[in-house]
Amino acid sequence: LWRIFISFVLQVLISRALGVEQFGQYVSALAFLNVAQVVGELGLPTLLVRDLAQAPTMQRAYYHFALRVQLIAALTTWAGLIGLTLLLPISLETREALWLVGASLPFYAVTSATETLFRASERMELVMSVEATINTLIMAVSIVVLLMGGGILALITVLVVTQAISALLCWWLLRRHALPAEPQERVQLSLPQLWQDMRPFYWLTLADVLLHRLDILLLNVFAGDFVTGLYSLAYSVVRVVVKLIQSYWQALYPTLSRLHQHAERQYDLLSTLSLRYGLMVVLPGAVIGVGVAGDVLQFIFGADAAASARTFQILLTMTPFFLVEMYGVTQLMVSHRTRNSLQITWIHIAAVAVLLPVLTVGWGAVGAAIAMVLASLIGAVGSLLLLRQHAISLQVPKLPVLLAATALAGAIGYWLPTVWLLRGGAAALSYLIVVWATGVFAPNDRTILRSALRVPRAPAALPTD
Repeated sequence: LWRIFISFVLQVLISRALGVEQFGQYVSALAFLNVAQVVGELGLPTLLVRDLAQAPTMQRAYYHFALRVQLIAALTTWAGLIGLTLLLPISLETREALWLVGASLPFYAVTSATETLFRASERMELVMSVEATINTLIMAVSIVVLLMGGGILALITVLVVTQAISALLCWWLLRRHALPAEPQERVQLSLPQLWQDMRPFYWLTLADVLLHRLDILLLNVFAGDFVTGLYSLAYSVVRVVVKLIQSYWQALYPTLSRLHQHAERQYDLLSTLSLRYGLMVVLPGAVIGVGVAGDVLQFIFGADAAASARTFQILLTMTPFFLVEMYGVTQLMVSHRTRNSLQITWIHIAAVAVLLPVLTVGWGAVGAAIAMVLASLIGAVGSLLLLRQHAISLQVPKLPVLLAATALAGAIGYWLPTVWLLRGGAAALSYLIVVWATGVFAPNDRTILRSALRVPRAPAALPTD
């Protein structure tokens, strides 16, 4: 959450200081960087955290192996990124930014491999300290750069330098805490052999980053920096909601997995309650947001953001679909249908890849927003179909009442003739009154939640001779 907050605040400051076009260049550089980082990791972090937590005596051998492999992959990816920029029809400013931002990849490889060791050693406090320190440093130094009149290349340089500091900080923490702990075994490792285990994790992490970054990559190629900036002004707000939705289901995933194995009734209760409460928050947020979209964007980003109001309104409508899609992905993972859950994500990505270029060429940032909504709708429908196919729980009690309350809030938020703060407040209040009066939100939900989380203890094992 701290990283999401820092990223959002920094994007607000950059857009206000440098304008829409340079903001588009900065966002594009970040998008390419995020994808390049995942490509260079090769799926190793997720695999090694899983395996090394169970085999602590092999941590040193695997750490040195991962460090070498990820450094080579990082340098190769940087070279590939430079080559790609020479082929793509992008602006000179964006091309230079991508050349420079790639310099952070080798430092990121060191950070990634070392943080993997921290996680495998169950030293999450070290990971959190590095992440919090570096993200705070990025924002602080970037603010200084903006105050001194620096542009995009100066801001990208900040990313490279802070990534180098991150690598040094990780190395220092590694030495200070004497990780990995002795004793350690000597292990012979083979990349081709290990790739068989890495491959599923690689495609999983690549799918996740493309789910959030493919729109920016395509926009930069098909529409240019200015349209990318207009779209990003709107999407930067929606992206916070999207990340929170993902975090919501990720937080519930371990509990749902445990209940699915040992307490089916509690699992059904928690599934129903979590989906209903997710919709209770996301639905009114989307429709009320549509009514106050233009005013909210201008309040956050300044007068230049008025041109992104329609894009923002459209993008807000994707959030309920994305919530349902992530519900389906989570439930399929819980029921050990990982391939089906990954299939939904790749269908969503394919829909973006097909729809966004076509609609962007015709309608610019608005077309891109429509493409994202349609892709989320396709993902949600795919989730519902797979859930039904596998007979997985899907219930939303009092859904018609919830939709009616949402429609009322949307009408008030859009048409009430007053300032946007009062309009949004009145819409939210009317929604809360309706859901309370009709029992959509009920005080005994807390009791139901406790019941869902209460799993009977397994009987004690009988003594054996």
